[in-house]
This record gives sequence, structure tokens and C-alpha cells, in this order.
Amino acid sequence: MRTAPARTAAVLSDAAAGFVREVGAERLVIGSPTVKGFFSFSTRGSGGPDGPAGVFPGDPTGFHDGATLPAAAGLTLLRAVLQREGAWCRLRAGRRFFLHPGHRDDLFVGFDGGAGPLRAALAGARSLGLFAEKAGRSPYDPALDETDVRPSADGVFWTAVHCLVAEREAVLLEEEYAVHGRRWHRLATEAAVTAVRRRLVPRAPPAVWPDLTEDIEAVRAEIRAGSHPHLLVRQEADGTFPAERVAEPWMGRADGPHPAVPTGPGRRAGLVPLQPVHRRPLLAAVLPDADGIVRARWRTNPTPAAGRRALLAGLRIGDVVTGTVAGDLDDVGVHVDLDHPSGRSVGFLRVPEMSWTYFDSLDEVAPPGRRIRAQVLDVDWARERVGLSVKALQPDPWRLFADSLRPGAELPGTVVRLVPFGTFVRVAPGVEGWVHGPWSDSPAPVVGAPVRVIVLAVDRPRRRITLGLPADACDYG
Repeated sequence: MRTAPARTAAVLSDAAAGFVREVGAERLVIGSPTVKGFFSFSTRGSGGPDGPAGVFPGDPTGFHDGATLPAAAGLTLLRAVLQREGAWCRLRAGRRFFLHPGHRDDLFVGFDGGAGPLRAALAGARSLGLFAEKAGRSPYDPALDETDVRPSADGVFWTAVHCLVAEREAVLLEEEYAVHGRRWHRLATEAAVTAVRRRLVPRAPPAVWPDLTEDIEAVRAEIRAGSHPHLLVRQEADGTFPAERVAEPWMGRADGPHPAVPTGPGRRAGLVPLQPVHRRPLLAAVLPDADGIVRARWRTNPTPAAGRRALLAGLRIGDVVTGTVAGDLDDVGVHVDLDHPSGRSVGFLRVPEMSWTYFDSLDEVAPPGRRIRAQVLDVDWARERVGLSVKALQPDPWRLFADSLRPGAELPGTVVRLVPFGTFVRVAPGVEGWVHGPWSDSPAPVVGAPVRVIVLAVDRPRRRITLGLPADACDYG
């Protein structure tokens, strides 16, 4: 089924409810859960009232592979997925019925109940204005997944963990309860290993990393020297772990009022590689079910999030990119679709970076659909956004003009703005000067009127040209 662009996720979730009622499903099972990653690897989105945190209040680790929910809660979760709240999963009821949300307002429904099943639900979906058609197969069929093959986290694995703790005094355990949903555990004693093992989420793939360090300066230096993306993992003095973040160069600084990696007794930190190609844990496995059988399916086939991470990881400050201004506008700039398969709305062009010259409307310099060439100013992993500048690739007309000026020079100009404390005069394309105070012994200036002015001062650091009026040149036309 596919909705028109104006249709909401509520319509699709209402249609899904009809299918759930017709098959009589009382509970739904979560499969292949993803947080902060299927549609965007971002710190935004997954904590809303309709997201996993709303369905599993206080403990989002309930959002894991194989978790069973009442049908109503499962439909609430489905609605969050369809709204792109930052989560994705498949839902099924037994072996006969499934709901597979797509990533373009699609919902794939399957039922093997024989010829002509779900007539009432199909009629209900069409009455909601949805277009329903039979598909040969869901593109999100688990059988089509590329999956990671990992050993079972059995007794041999945990014996190896105990040995690592004894050899190294402590290690860091990563528990990924859903794709991009993590908990961290520092294991420093045999008792800690046993206690954490009991608390791990079913079907999670634990990974063991070297211990965090109290040498915060060494961590900051590693961040500044990083050649590929890492997760910054921190532990507070009370043993708790704040949410991990993607390590960015500014986090390696210690001179800010609120450093990203603070020092202090008992505080520890470390870096864990983000991209699969760089991950080399000490140990890795996957938790079996209670009967000892491994049933978790951890997808490795590319997702939109993987493509966006690869794009962000490949960009550096100063790179030149091309793209198209998107139709969605922001209060302070415009979004840009970069020329990359995963570049939709990744670029962001702020108003001050659009042009060296003054403009009244965004439509003058960055209308939707315009092709642009821009320089990368920053890569923001948290917002999954790349800051761009068009004017960085253009000569600065102000500086070129100012370098040719000398105090006392007389210039022609045009009045462009009147303010209480003076008048702005354009003396060259993209260059304005300021006449301070009222125009004594002269007619009142008019916007658009030609004038002649003299250069009183050029302040290059502040990009300001102070102008005056020659006594014999007060003709405004």
C-alpha cells in the first residue's frame, strides 16, 4: 500500500489495526529492531511519546528482537516507525501474519490464510484512501536479509570474558539491545561479570572492548587525531554511563566552559569504532534463547542510515560538494540535497553563507531547485548535517574593494537603508558603507537616490567602511 504525500502515518496505522483485528492477533512480536538509525543516525527522534521510550517507559531495552507486545502497544510502535520517529522494526504474529513498514510511506502486510484473506481489512484500507495492491514478496522479508554470523555467547564465551577481566583487571562490555541502541557495562570483578550476564537483553550481541581510562587527556588527544568515526563512551564517578556520542574534533578541546570529556576523580572515557569495517573487539558473540538456540537476526545489508554515515565519514572541512536546494526551508537557512545516493537534506546552507551581497529574500539566492556548489564548513554527526558555504568559493567583494580604498577618496553611491543612527550607502556591488548621524544642511535622503560620499575610515577586522558627505556633493537627483 502507498499513501499520497499528504497522507499521515495515522492513516496507515489505522489500516494496520484493521488487519490485526481481522486475523485476531492479540500479541505482536518485534523483529530486527533499530533505533536512531534506519532513517537517520541522529540523537533526535526516538524519545518521543510514540517512540520506543513511550512504549517502554523507563527502560527502552524492552525494544529488542523477539520481544512480545500486546497488539495495541505494537500498533503504537508501528505508528512511530511510520512517522519516522527514529525507530524501525518488523512486527509479526506467529508464522502467519506480518507487518513490514517501508521507508517511503509503504506498509507491507502478509498473511498465509489461503485464497481471498483479509477482505474486510483491505476494504477498510481503501476506504481510508489508501492504494492497496498485491506484491509478490515483501522487500523486508527476513529471508532476504544479509545477516551477521557470530558465535553463541555460551559458557566458552563467558569463560573467556572472565579470563580477560583477570588479565586486564577490567574490560568494557557493549550490549546492543537494538541496532544503534546500546548499553555499556564496565566489568572489573567476577561478580560483576555474573551480575551483568543476568541482566543482558535476550538476543543481544555482546562485544568486549579494552577498559575505559582515567587519562582523559589521552582520550582528548585520540579524538583530535581520529582518522575515522568513533563513539565516545564516558563513565561518571557514580558508575553510570551518559549516552554515547559520535566523537567530533571539538570534543578533544579542554578550554571550553563545559568540556565534552570532563575530568575528575572516578571519571573514565574511551573510544569505540563506529563503522563495522573498523570494529575489532576483543570478543564478540550473540546471546542464545533460553533453550540455547541462537535465533537473533542482525542485518548487515545496507540501510539508509549506513549510507548517510558513510557520506558523513567521507567528508572533511574544506571539501567542495554540489547539490540542489530542497523545498523545505528553515528559519535560518535552507536544506540541500547533496549529489550522493544518501545525500537527501544532509546539507544545510545558512543565510550568512549564501552570498556576499545583501538580499531581501531567500528566493533571490537559494530558491528550491537551484543547483549550488559549496564548501563544507563542518560535519555535525548529532544532527546528521553538513554545514555549507556558497560564498566561501567566491571572492570577497568587500575585501577586494576595501583594499583599494584610501581615506579621503570620493565615491559615487546609492542610498540602500535608512536607520535611526545613520544611512547605509552602496558604493560597489556587495559593498556598503555607513554615514553616521543626520544629514545636516541637506535634503532628507531617499532609498535608491544617488549620492556622492567620501571615505573617512576603513575598519578591516570589523568589515566596516565609515563614510561622510563632501560639502559640494549633496545632489540626490
